Amino acid sequence: MKTEFIATVLATAAAAAMAQTSPAADPQQTDIGRVSASGASNANPQDTPSATGVTRKEIAGGLMVDENVSKAKSSVTRDFIQKQQPSADVFQLLKYSPGANAAPSDAWGLSPGVLSVRGMDGGQMGFNFEGMPLSVASNWSVFPGQYIDTENTDVVTLNQGSADLSSPDVTATGGIVDLFLHTPSKHPGGLLTMSVGTDNAWRVFLRGETGEIGDTGFRAFGSISQIETDHFRGPGHDRKQHLSLGAVQEWGGGSRSKLALTYSKIARDVYKNPTLAQWKADGMDGASTNYDATYTAGSLSYYRMLQNPWENLLLSVPTDLRVNDKLTLNVTPYLFYGFGGSGSAGTLNESSVGFGNTVQAVDLNGNGTTTDTGVTYYNPIIEKNLRTGITVKGNYQLDNHALVAGVWMQRSRDQLYRPYSLMNADGTPVDVDGSSSLIRTASGQVVNQWNQDTHDSFYSAFLGDTISLMDDRLAIDLGVKKMWLERVGKNRVPSDVTRTEAQNDPLLPTAALRYKFDDVNSVFASATRGVRILPAGALYPRYSASTGAVTTQANPDQASEKSTAFELGYRYQGPLVSLSTSAFHYAFENRQISAQVCDPGCVSSPINGGKQRAFGLDFEAGLRPFMNFRPYASLEFLKTRIESDIPVSGDYLATSGKQAVRAPKVQAALAVDYDNGSFFGNLGWKYVGRQYATFMNDQEIPAYTTLDLGMGYRFTLPPSSGFTKPELRLNVMNATDRHYLSGVNSVTTNAVATTAINGKTIAASQPSYLVANPVSAMLTFAVGF
Repeated sequence: MKTEFIATVLATAAAAAMAQTSPAADPQQTDIGRVSASGASNANPQDTPSATGVTRKEIAGGLMVDENVSKAKSSVTRDFIQKQQPSADVFQLLKYSPGANAAPSDAWGLSPGVLSVRGMDGGQMGFNFEGMPLSVASNWSVFPGQYIDTENTDVVTLNQGSADLSSPDVTATGGIVDLFLHTPSKHPGGLLTMSVGTDNAWRVFLRGETGEIGDTGFRAFGSISQIETDHFRGPGHDRKQHLSLGAVQEWGGGSRSKLALTYSKIARDVYKNPTLAQWKADGMDGASTNYDATYTAGSLSYYRMLQNPWENLLLSVPTDLRVNDKLTLNVTPYLFYGFGGSGSAGTLNESSVGFGNTVQAVDLNGNGTTTDTGVTYYNPIIEKNLRTGITVKGNYQLDNHALVAGVWMQRSRDQLYRPYSLMNADGTPVDVDGSSSLIRTASGQVVNQWNQDTHDSFYSAFLGDTISLMDDRLAIDLGVKKMWLERVGKNRVPSDVTRTEAQNDPLLPTAALRYKFDDVNSVFASATRGVRILPAGALYPRYSASTGAVTTQANPDQASEKSTAFELGYRYQGPLVSLSTSAFHYAFENRQISAQVCDPGCVSSPINGGKQRAFGLDFEAGLRPFMNFRPYASLEFLKTRIESDIPVSGDYLATSGKQAVRAPKVQAALAVDYDNGSFFGNLGWKYVGRQYATFMNDQEIPAYTTLDLGMGYRFTLPPSSGFTKPELRLNVMNATDRHYLSGVNSVTTNAVATTAINGKTIAASQPSYLVANPVSAMLTFAVGF
């Protein structure tokens, strides 16, 4: 398969060789202004030194741009992205941005890591791809390696504190990450990259560009990629195949439509996320920190029982229509589809198999009887999510008022279910997808431990005004968003709870201002409200597989999480240096927290964690190109405080005054990029302070530092070759080979048995952790055509 795939790619590349690849893509229009990256996909490809689109012009080597918005915002552009290892996921691309705590669980972006920003985890943030939301509806989790190839990533933006008025998100109490797909070049050509790395990793990427077709205003690209690798610890092998299509139609007069489509198919084995005791006892390669490489009868820790297949389709068609000099419209319809499973196994007696809140006698091993005991069965968690939506936004310039108004509508269905299915004698599932070989009752009904069918109807209307005063030295932003959010849960297993509903109609005001002292100095301030509605899992009870007893109660009436955020910042954008600093404060009400150990394959339900506050300072600075050097630095100081006692088991834990989990007090990063057009090199250093893993602050992981390196050389080929700007690049991750826990995988309330406020003893529950990759390297060859 590997040989055939590479041969096909090379043959296609040779046949298509006719011109050169496109450089960095158009700055993309976002809700908060244009990203001011200097590269442009409409430029002549000869204007950039690199086949991948590196311009050598971006501030700080692409880790910073000159922002002009009234709140904290950081961006990374192609000058940084295209010098990283080519399978890096979105979390890894943001690792140096201020406030971003990106914890990896592998080097290649195939195993999901964890991202927290200003002490708020990824489930409290909105992630958008070309204007469409990405967070999984069942529990608001994010899988950063599923969406986009690095070669097709034009820019990634991080809004650390608040969402924009038109953002289509119901989770963004902690900020927004926006992704944009490569904009097709006006020049025909393409890009081929081939990579090999440690742990038998290999990757191939191919993109072809049509260029602008005649005078039609139409241009497009298509790309394919594949990566495979062995696990760096324990048994396992991961594979991802990815397809992207993009097209632009210029309608004239400043109007245009863009089609952005990506499809991923992933088959991966999962890493075990150990407890702290397991890590201290066995380290990276021990038996207790990894799953079993061989099957032992009755074991539930064989790695092939725990596979994680997934496929994902993203489709967005943002369209900008310029009606006249004062009025523009943006219409963005989108579709999201995801299907896959999280593998797990169990052992039951056939006479008592949980089916919702009932028990059934069923044949778990397919031998025709229902009396066997201790039968091992496959019990994956399967999710199918389909959502469609549209955002319609109008912008109107009325004298010194830039008015914006619009609506967002989304309908979605999320099915999350846990069937029983057959296992082979060698400990592997008959069907890893859990779609066939299902266990049925005598009447033919499929038996599910639980089956959640959630239907969402989300709507919002928003109105805003940016008032420009004093020759645009002063800008005042005022806005308000009204949301109507409804979730209907249909329980598809026997239960006393067959249907639940949750509704919330929040009103979210926002205010901000920006003042320019001169061309290089400015200040900004903002105050915003945010909301995060309950994940779908809160609508349903869950049940024991052996008794049918309720293990988790439904909680559809739990209040939505609310946040209030304040920022005050300063920017300097001089001829050599650009810097930005912001002080922030946020306050949460009804904070949704999950505190269950999920190893492997469980889905947590939230409890109301009450109030939490944080104060902090973010800073970033970058140098414009100076003697081919472009350094960058970022820093964050963060102080968090939990202000409520957390309810647990009918009592309350004394968590008031404790610090938040996944919230290091100090983070710092230094990066240096050198590029003279032929030779280039970069290094990045990151420090992450200690992090608590429990709300009682009775377990933590220590601070750590990491160092990543990159270097490469661009060659020159004769024009007769048909290929241009070949490049050889080496990336080394964790160059000092530090063995460390990079982040908290699942938090718990307390790791030490604790007496609650009213005297109840709360048993200890151990958090699990992500293990970072050791030193890893990838060698990449890239060439344009």
